[in-house]
Amino acid sequence: MINLKNIANQERAPASTGFEGHWHAIEFQPDLSVPQRFVIGVALSTRGKLSHHRLAAEAPKLKCFYESRFTPTVWKWLRDELSTELDRARNSSAKAFVSTSPQITLSPGQYVSAIDADSALGRTFERVVTVVQKDKKLRLQGINQADLRLAVARNLKLAWKNRYEQIAMPEGGMPLKDHDQLHLFDVSFDDHITAASVVSGCNAGLETSRLNVMTAWTDLQALAQIRKRDQIGIAVLVPTLDLLPAPAVQAWNTWWSDFSYKLRESSSVLLAEDTNAEGLALQISHWYDEK
Repeated sequence: MINLKNIANQERAPASTGFEGHWHAIEFQPDLSVPQRFVIGVALSTRGKLSHHRLAAEAPKLKCFYESRFTPTVWKWLRDELSTELDRARNSSAKAFVSTSPQITLSPGQYVSAIDADSALGRTFERVVTVVQKDKKLRLQGINQADLRLAVARNLKLAWKNRYEQIAMPEGGMPLKDHDQLHLFDVSFDDHITAASVVSGCNAGLETSRLNVMTAWTDLQALAQIRKRDQIGIAVLVPTLDLLPAPAVQAWNTWWSDFSYKLRESSSVLLAEDTNAEGLALQISHWYDEK
């Protein structure tokens, strides 16, 4: 999660200050049952009253995690509605602001000063908004494994309903006790027949992606021997040029082409590949169809 307080502490007043007040991150929680929030814009307040705001024109990260729910058309509608709501709230208390949507919240205000309000908005927007990927620095982030697993879990909760708690493993992995020692296996789902892991291959460094894959693969193989699973599955988020620069995508493709071939040749291995969490969740759900 982005550390808003740390950013606030880095703010310093410029030599000539035309605007002085507070900035507030505009946070969006796509699914109220999942504690995952995205910063989609910034609002400013002066003397405790809302004065200016700026919202992301596009939200490519939402598309990655929630592809079918946040098309460009849906995002434009949501953005326009929120912009209208913030316009109406201008000159009203920032602390008292409550959106008509429970998915939208404002963070507590953090001090900011700049030559003018536009400068304050621009500087803060570039630092805190998490749904856009405009420059190389943001593209290098990719999608980390923890965020990916959270997004896949959200989709499978909707698909499996009550069955989810029976199949999903704790966030830290599957715990197995051997005498007095507890061991954790990098396993995301298990129904005593099929054990599976969700893996992110969308990282700036190939070594991180390889480590994710190999850790899951090793733990799944070990579990299958210890607990006698019929099948093991790996669901892999593969990188795209929307999230990583071309050299990183090419490095992954070269390595994954060879390693995935070996997985496909095994009759006991299930393999899912997709460029978004929703697609992975759909493939995983088929592995655990009710018999």
